[in-house]
Amino acid sequence: MFRRAWNFFWRPSTRWGLGPLFVVGGFTGVIFWGGFNTFMEYTNTMDFCISCHEMYDNVYLEYKETIHYENASGVRAVCSDCHVPEPWVSKFVRKVYATNELYHHFLGTISTKEKYEAHRAEMAKSVWAQMEANDSQECRNCHTWEAMAFHMQSDEASVRMQEGMENGETCIACHKGIAHKLPDLSTGYRLMYEELQAFSQDEGAKADTLYTIAEKPVFLTADQAEAGEEDVGKLLPATELAVLERDGDALKVRLEGWQQDEVDRVIYALMGRRIFSVALDSSATDQIVRHDTQYDSDTELTWHQVSMDFWVTRADMVSDLDRLWDYGAEMYNASCSTCHSLTPPDHFLANQWIGNLKAMARFITLDKQQYRFLQKYLQFHASDTGGAEHAGG
Repeated sequence: MFRRAWNFFWRPSTRWGLGPLFVVGGFTGVIFWGGFNTFMEYTNTMDFCISCHEMYDNVYLEYKETIHYENASGVRAVCSDCHVPEPWVSKFVRKVYATNELYHHFLGTISTKEKYEAHRAEMAKSVWAQMEANDSQECRNCHTWEAMAFHMQSDEASVRMQEGMENGETCIACHKGIAHKLPDLSTGYRLMYEELQAFSQDEGAKADTLYTIAEKPVFLTADQAEAGEEDVGKLLPATELAVLERDGDALKVRLEGWQQDEVDRVIYALMGRRIFSVALDSSATDQIVRHDTQYDSDTELTWHQVSMDFWVTRADMVSDLDRLWDYGAEMYNASCSTCHSLTPPDHFLANQWIGNLKAMARFITLDKQQYRFLQKYLQFHASDTGGAEHAGG
């Protein structure tokens, strides 16, 4: 049957001339194209976009509270203005991708507020990535650099917008969360930290090289480590330790690093780079062994290559450094990508990251340990440290 229909469709006509066939075919094509284009434009309307409860109950109500819905100029941006690019080919491609959204609608992936919130971060990051990739083509439905009157903007906005234009920034790099509530991106790296903690349970019992995932107290004896008493210092996150001996849950470890001359209570990971490995009480500095002394022309300081043996508990340490850096990368992305595009870690020197991160501290919501881990992640991936292969020394 299909074969007969196929042959009939392609068989030359013996009844109609080429002219009538051309006219009928052209007219039919116009009707088809008009209908197709009309329907595609209908799918760009607000009524269509909020016709499903997932959109109405969640993003639409958020959008109504923003300047894109109500503003002094009376110009309202509807869903398609921000989510569908204007060029026809790009628009058509976006509509094809939208079939995946229909699939998840019928699947019920975000059918409740709880489900929607659970997927909010994932969906937001997907949209941001798409807009980064196409240079915020959707934003440019309404906004263009050429039409901006920078002198009418606030001083801060004018400076930042012009810097963004000169640096080739794309709109979404700085304008996330302007129409919908920003997701809690911390859930990603918090979950990764919980997984690291679970992974670390057996690591201390078998691995010979370990990296701390959080701050850890330092002890001079195994008994003190087992009891958790009389600690003499604090190890910083992402510090490399070599396991020398095991005694129950206590590990005797060796830390290798560098000391700045006359700064006895701190051991750094690398010479000339203020990448903290451990901060010690004055009572423990006599346990440090010096191996070499060098003058660093970059810092114009004298540095001592040192090592120290001490005891720690085996918890919160892993042997997989890549896994640890993945956690750092997720934390960096979640903490620093909502206000601007991410600065590559190797854009700055290791010591420069201390001041740069401090300047941004008021904009991020990390606790002290998370902040110190993020700083160390950035320092070990800076332009003068060569990345993860230098971790710990």
